[in-house]
Amino acid sequence: MYALPLDLLRSIIQHIPKRDLPALRLACHSLDRPAAESLYCNTTVWIQRQSLERLLNIAHSGVGRHVKRLTLGFELLPRELPKPESYLSWLYHQHCREFPSDPPPPPYPVLTFANIGDLTGRTDWTEDRMLEAYGQYGRMIEEQQFMEVTGMDVVSLAASLSRLDNLHSIVIKADYYNEGRSLADFPRDISLLLEKALLIPYYNRHIRKDQGRRHLRNIIRATAAATVKVTELAISDSDNIMATRVLSLRPEDLKIADFAFQHVKKFYFKLPDFTANASDEKIFAGGQLAQLIQAMGCLEELTLVSSSYNPYVPWEAICGTKRLASLRVLDLQSFDFQEQEFMEFLLRHKTTLRVLKLFCAEMYSGTFSSLLSRMRENLDLVSLELTGVLEDIEGNFLDYSYVAAKALEDYVTKRRHQFPLDIVRLHQRGNSEEI
Repeated sequence: MYALPLDLLRSIIQHIPKRDLPALRLACHSLDRPAAESLYCNTTVWIQRQSLERLLNIAHSGVGRHVKRLTLGFELLPRELPKPESYLSWLYHQHCREFPSDPPPPPYPVLTFANIGDLTGRTDWTEDRMLEAYGQYGRMIEEQQFMEVTGMDVVSLAASLSRLDNLHSIVIKADYYNEGRSLADFPRDISLLLEKALLIPYYNRHIRKDQGRRHLRNIIRATAAATVKVTELAISDSDNIMATRVLSLRPEDLKIADFAFQHVKKFYFKLPDFTANASDEKIFAGGQLAQLIQAMGCLEELTLVSSSYNPYVPWEAICGTKRLASLRVLDLQSFDFQEQEFMEFLLRHKTTLRVLKLFCAEMYSGTFSSLLSRMRENLDLVSLELTGVLEDIEGNFLDYSYVAAKALEDYVTKRRHQFPLDIVRLHQRGNSEEI
């Protein structure tokens, strides 16, 4: 193992959003205490022996005490080694995505280990190297199978978490692979490592339908076993690779979550797109998200992000019917709800709720004017943020400028005595017959 310069590590971490997996795997692989003990705060872990061993080594080293935030990617390898033609096809399309200026030659070629280098212009992709990479890919899949079958993925993760004394934040997220940067952006030593990583195809992200559920299950079990006091939990899915089956947890895992997440104060959850399959909608409406949220007895800030394409799901399935004793901030983005059920939720939390944020909300019953008036009468909000397009059941589109939104906030928070009808009409963008 060799040390990377501090400035280089900082540069890698600054570019996490675009090259999350390769960059962080590289930082994890090349980490040395003198260079990174005050800087290193993220790591991406697969359910793989090598990755879990690296995390364990970090946890047992002096660097471990500086890790405050742990980021895990959703990536799981397929259950079985794909046929050579599938493996080569994934790599071929991966190259086209990495280098969009190089269009694939028509017609679609018959890919072999011998010709993929010529067809992609990658002279380093020789037949011997591609055969070696394919064999290595198969060994990685076998190791992952072993970790899953034996449960060592949970055991190793728990052992690592137990040594990260200052860990307080865990993020499970979809990774962005090979977007926006080329190997020329990196010094030669990093380029060599990334080239090796690029021979592992990332076009298998839709193969494992259980990857979101498995990672969440592992986090629940490992956090409980390690008795880590996690205060921030985020589950974010930008590429919809986790599917709604992230909420297909077993009853025993939901019970364990009561212990694992008892210290969580901030929870961010981005809902996956579940428009493609009716069974996925049923899974989501089953209420596991509500059970997960209610397991967080100290929750203070809740952020839920949906999509305008997602169908309406009853609020009870989202947040349940119990009161969250410490909830202060509620942030809803691209969410749908009915006025009465949403107002009932707000009323349950009137003694603690102080900040409400609504972005691109759609109401399936009621109107926003009624909702805002009821908020003023029944809540003690100190901040109300209205952004994006708000739509109610009558088809009224409310797209407020900052001036109008601020006036409405002042009205709801009782800093303004009268409903700001004139200001809203003057500054509102778009059309609406009802305000």
